[in-house]
Parts: sequence; C-alpha cells; structure tokens
Amino acid sequence: MLGPGQDVMGGITTFVQVLIPVLEQHVDLKYLITVRNRQTKDSGRLSARNILLAISQYIRFLIALVWFHPKIIHIHTSQGIAWLKDTFFVLIGKAWGSRIILHIHGGNFDEIYNKSHRLIRNYTQKVLELADAVIAVSEVLSKRLTHIVLVNHILTFKNCIAVDTVPARLSCCPTNGAKALFLGVIGPSKGTYDLIEAMAFLKARGISLTLWIAGLEEREGDIDKARAKIRKLDLEGVCQFVGAVYGANKSQLLNDASLLVLPSYHEALPMALLEAMAAGLPIVATRVGGIPEVVVDGYNGFLVEPGNVEALAEKLSVLASDPHLCQVMGKRSREISERELDVKPYVKRLVALYESIA
Repeated sequence: MLGPGQDVMGGITTFVQVLIPVLEQHVDLKYLITVRNRQTKDSGRLSARNILLAISQYIRFLIALVWFHPKIIHIHTSQGIAWLKDTFFVLIGKAWGSRIILHIHGGNFDEIYNKSHRLIRNYTQKVLELADAVIAVSEVLSKRLTHIVLVNHILTFKNCIAVDTVPARLSCCPTNGAKALFLGVIGPSKGTYDLIEAMAFLKARGISLTLWIAGLEEREGDIDKARAKIRKLDLEGVCQFVGAVYGANKSQLLNDASLLVLPSYHEALPMALLEAMAAGLPIVATRVGGIPEVVVDGYNGFLVEPGNVEALAEKLSVLASDPHLCQVMGKRSREISERELDVKPYVKRLVALYESIA
C-alpha cells in the first residue's frame, strides 16, 4: 500500500491511520510512504523539491517491489500533479505483474481532468483502464469517474472511522456557550473566508458562538488573510486559531466542540466530518461531493450551498441557539457512524476485493 506519512496533514493520512491497524490483521501488508515532511501549501506544486521527492519515492518503490513481491499494489492518490506522479506506480506495478488498486480521494478529480490538455486526458483514461479496481470514496465521485472512463471496475468505498475508539458524548452543548469547530486547511477552497463572514452575521444578531479554526494554511499567506479579515470584522473575540491538531489534541477539540462546520467548495468525503460524526457532533456543511451521503439535511446537520454566507450563518445560529436540537442531531451522527462508517466492516469488504482480484 502506498500513501503519505504520518507527518503529512490531510484526509488521506487520517484515513490510512484508521485503516492500517485493522487491515494488517488480515493481510500481509507493507505500507510504503510516498510523501513525508510536506506542508499542505507545497502539495501539487511543480517545484525542484517536489521533483526530487518524487524521484526518491520511485526508487524506494522499486526496491520494495524487489524485496516484498506484492500480489496487490493499493495506491492512495488524489488529483492534478499528485495524480500524474502516482501513475508511475501503476505502470511499473503492472509491468511487474501485480494487481493494481487505485484509491482516488480527490474531490474535484473530474474537474481538473476536464480542464487538462487532451494528451493528459487520454493518458488518464488509459491508466484508469489498466487498474484492476478503482476505488472512489463517494457515490458521486464514482459517477463522475464513469464519465471519464467506461469500465466496470469502479467501486464505491466510503471513507471509514474507528468508531469504537471515539468515546460517546453525553452532551454536545457546553454550558459555557456554543463552540463551532472548523477542521481542515485554511483557505478559499474550504470556505474559511465565507465562515468568517458568517460569524460577523451572527455577532450582528447577538448570537453567541465561538469559532475554533484548526489546521494549516492552504497556500502561503492564507492564514494572514484570514486574520486580517477577522480584525476587519472585529471578530477577534469569537474567532480563535488553534493551529494544526493531531491525536489527543484533536480528540479534545472534538469533545469540547458543539458542532463541526465545513463550508467547502470541493470535497470527496472529508475525514474531519467523519471524525466529528463519530464524536457525536451535528454538522453544518456544504452540499458538495459525498457530504450529502452521510449528512442528511435537517436530520444530523444542515447543508447549504457553497458560498451562501447568509444561509451558513442561519444554520449556525439555529444550532447555537437550540441545545436540544444540537444534542439530538449529534446523537444521530453517532448512530450513522456506527451503522455505516465503521472501519471493521470496511476492512472485511476490502479484503474480499483483494481476494477477488488476486
């Protein structure tokens, strides 16, 4: 299995950390780190450093092929330049005689594909055809991939979470005021600036809600822009940056928060959202990617259109002002996680896929 290292912040890293401890109980697994020591803002850039990193990855991959002799190569990939880099593993793996599983996590894989040069589009189609199985993390991504290549080996495996490692919450509405948690890269694609504007709407209406912004910046300067916007709107008392969070610190934030808010413009199926659901939080998010497949509008959270700041503010105000509804929706999120998103049945199905193609 190929994927990022633990020091690379992102949804794929979080997913792999959930998956591997359970999966390695069932298969002889070697995990090869393809990305390490990389900031989010460096991802997808064509730079000398990234080229050298890619070459080192290819060398380590070739060594692993010789020593491990894998029957199956399971590749976690994204989109854009990262996708093109990862196609090397497909081509060499097929030449070696291994079965190939492409696990696509990119929420706007198809949009980048459609904007690419014809040669890149043709190349992408050929690589997808070479794979023995293509895994998409949501139903909507599966459908979009079928518009790129007509094959019958595109499968939907929604991301999973180790639900039993997340303690059930007694309450998601603290007595000292409601807390909204934003967990993701800070920048325009995740709707961070929209969220800050929504907080200004809430303050103008006299609604008490504190926003915790957790994560690294999407591109260099994005955090400075967000801070400047907060100062301009006089929100320094209600918007707090908490930096990148991992492990126990992340668990503590999820436990102390009242809700998760994720107003993204593009998503596949974000792990931050699944973590929050397992923690028993209601969700306020945008109707993009696979989010509507796990967040039912009005049931375990609210969905708004990306960029609709007023609607975002309205849904935040509803939960901030209604502790009972907050509690009920959080309980439903937990129930959906237990029923549909746990890692153990996920691994059972994945192992069955391995056996079928091996």
